[in-house]
Amino acid sequence: AMAARMTRIVLDDLPYAPGEEAAVLLSGLGATPIMELYILYDEMEKILAAQGIKVYRAYLGNYFTSLEMMGATLTVMKLDEELKQLLDAPCESMGLTQVAR
Repeated sequence: AMAARMTRIVLDDLPYAPGEEAAVLLSGLGATPIMELYILYDEMEKILAAQGIKVYRAYLGNYFTSLEMMGATLTVMKLDEELKQLLDAPCESMGLTQVAR
């Protein structure tokens, strides 16, 4: 129920057409176990797939946190070819390290 509610709120803000691709960022707020994020993401991915939205890249972890706060945030970004190319580029920072794809 929570996955459907969060996904609906985000998709209502920026509608997607079937066949479009997206990047998904699901961040725990600090005290949410990573396993719970994976369970939540699994449901969200099924909801997106049912609407014809392909998840090109998913980031799951504690990216935006507050001391011992329970919960999660969901960000869904509509992608085009340029954004996919940028997402595939290598990066190295304090918050994220990614090798080239």
